[in-house]
Amino acid sequence: MLPAARINAVIDLTAEVGHSLRSDGPSADVLVRKYFSVRRYAGSKDRRRVTSVLYAIIRRWGFLSDIAEGDPRKMVMAELAFSDDDPLQYFTGDKHAPELIKADERSFLQNIEPEKLEHHRLNYPKWLEGDIKSRFGEKFVQEMNALNQRAPLTLRIVRDAKKVFEYLDDKNIGYQKGVHANSAIILDEQQQIRDWPIYRNGLVEIQDEAAQVAVKFVQLAPGQQVMDLCAGAGGKSLAAAGYMQNKGQIYAFDVVESRLKDLKVRAKRSRHHIFQSFVLTDKNRSKKLAEYAGKMDRVILDVPCSGSGTWRRNPENRWRLSAEKLNEYVSLQRALLEEGWRAVKPGGRVAYMTCSILGRENEEQISAFLETHEDAKLIPIRKRGIETLEGTLQLSPFSRGTDGFFVAILEKQAITTQTPKES
Repeated sequence: MLPAARINAVIDLTAEVGHSLRSDGPSADVLVRKYFSVRRYAGSKDRRRVTSVLYAIIRRWGFLSDIAEGDPRKMVMAELAFSDDDPLQYFTGDKHAPELIKADERSFLQNIEPEKLEHHRLNYPKWLEGDIKSRFGEKFVQEMNALNQRAPLTLRIVRDAKKVFEYLDDKNIGYQKGVHANSAIILDEQQQIRDWPIYRNGLVEIQDEAAQVAVKFVQLAPGQQVMDLCAGAGGKSLAAAGYMQNKGQIYAFDVVESRLKDLKVRAKRSRHHIFQSFVLTDKNRSKKLAEYAGKMDRVILDVPCSGSGTWRRNPENRWRLSAEKLNEYVSLQRALLEEGWRAVKPGGRVAYMTCSILGRENEEQISAFLETHEDAKLIPIRKRGIETLEGTLQLSPFSRGTDGFFVAILEKQAITTQTPKES
């Protein structure tokens, strides 16, 4: 592809991403794969250039969309101009190039200025400003800058740590050991690991250090009965199986069948065989979960959330979130917490987790639950982050170098009713 053709591809994809954000459609990486799957003539350099510019646009979508009033051509022009890459060399109207630049577009380029407003400069939705500032306080700027950086690729050691380190050293792959989790390896550069023998043979999994830390606090042990109520593709379940030394049972539930199929593949690769997985539907949910009421030693509850703690690895998600959708998440989290609580037995624990930095999904949920459940006791987590409810844990990129992640451990107390003494 010629340089101008690559920019034309960026315009096409920017338009697709804009439509997808408005309609809650596919993610940008899905759109990029689909785009190039029917353009086999595009080489690796073409794909790198297109995706590099596209993701630069996505990372400051709010600003570019505002100044360009959502026009994908102008958004691309602005990004090129801010990157000291003259847009005029691409918008020539030649074959495979973008259409010739128009008079209003020339005027637009002559008058654009760098980000002046704080929510543009720090790249967050204006309507969330109160929530984010409340969370980060005096470290607001540092935390937001950290959330705007690209996340590192972090691995979790499943087994044979010696072989894992030998492979990385032999291949001269730079890494650091995790700070908060002994199982974590943070790679110095982004890597494609799917063909690595240590991945294919199940010695490592991809998992952020925050999630690894969270599972550690569940205090799992061999022989336990464990429910993962929002299992997804099973990242937390797989980590749990390691702590349980493949002894006991993990009941993995999700509403999406394809995610649970991924769990089966990953479990086979990592040699974990204590899983039973179930797809929950509107019709079978109540009846199925009733079978486990009061029987679980542990319930892992990694609830659907805003994903605000993962903005550095999923930058477009900040533009997918709305006030209405956030309220829906909060209501769903409350309902799931009740379901998880019914499943755990007296003396058992529910581990409530989100990949969010927002207080109303985190500390406020736990405070409200404790107020309405006299049999619930918060088990303090001694590690400190930037949480506002003592005993819980809120991690963030600036404070701990991890994704934004929240954990609270609730233990069900046995409630005894005293009978009145005979007179």
